[in-house]
Amino acid sequence: MNIKISEIWFGVFNPTAGNINHKKVIENIKNKLNLSNINFEIYTTKHKGDAVKIVRNKITLGYRKFIAIGGDGTVHEVVNGFMRQGIVPSDQLVFATIPIGTGNDWAKHHSIPCNIDSAIKILKAKKTSLQDIGLAIYQSNDVLEKQYFNNVAGLAYDAFVVKKLEQRKSKPNKFIYIFSVLSYLFQYKLQKAKIKIDHHEISGKFYTINIGICKYSGGGMSLVPHAVHDDGLFAVTYAKEISKLSIVFNTFRFYNETLIEHKKITGIQAKSISINSNDNTPIDLELDGELVGHTPVQFELIPNAIQFIRG
Repeated sequence: MNIKISEIWFGVFNPTAGNINHKKVIENIKNKLNLSNINFEIYTTKHKGDAVKIVRNKITLGYRKFIAIGGDGTVHEVVNGFMRQGIVPSDQLVFATIPIGTGNDWAKHHSIPCNIDSAIKILKAKKTSLQDIGLAIYQSNDVLEKQYFNNVAGLAYDAFVVKKLEQRKSKPNKFIYIFSVLSYLFQYKLQKAKIKIDHHEISGKFYTINIGICKYSGGGMSLVPHAVHDDGLFAVTYAKEISKLSIVFNTFRFYNETLIEHKKITGIQAKSISINSNDNTPIDLELDGELVGHTPVQFELIPNAIQFIRG
């Protein structure tokens, strides 16, 4: 079957991203795209996971260029749409982002500003780069699931905080997130885990475990400061038994890329990782800020899997 390739940019707009007047913002974006002579369509997502389906469908219809209009969750869904289709190699598709979310951590890593005019200017410049993508294979409600991620995966305390915030149904900006990181600290108990990193194993009680492709998460925190998005390796950070007081006093390290300089925090790089609980308590997993399931989990890396418009 011959598919006619479209030159139209297909925009995926998340109307729940950020704390903004969405009707006003999307009209502003449409006007500025028109003024920039960019041929586009925009689809407004209706529920969580909707963007994955619409992107896959549009690829079958010949669309090859996409714009994620939202935050990290929107980028995550567009990427999963790319990776979950079988029409063309994922690196032959291209996407840009106009960041209007509360976190925009993926955009921060790639120097894409949270300013509509600047983001559209970057889109028009059409400078592209490739990025690695992670695949997580995990458990959810006794079913084996898999999902792709483009930024950072977190287990143990990291996922504990995401779960607490989801229960609050709040939109965490970076100030709420860091407040939550500190306030939930005294509710959390270290979890027993066994981590297999390439060819060696680490066991013990863990405060947190992060697997990164890009550097930033949680509204600007750098838990994997050694992450390089196109080096074919995961950046892994883990903290074993560390005092809560030490965490409070070292909060500044979350933001100045010195976290793995702390003597009780380890930062390494790896091609494959598997994590399991060392007791009968599953360890929760979040991908790009979304709680998805729990251990056992296997991480696999797909080098240079996506092409994006860079800052």
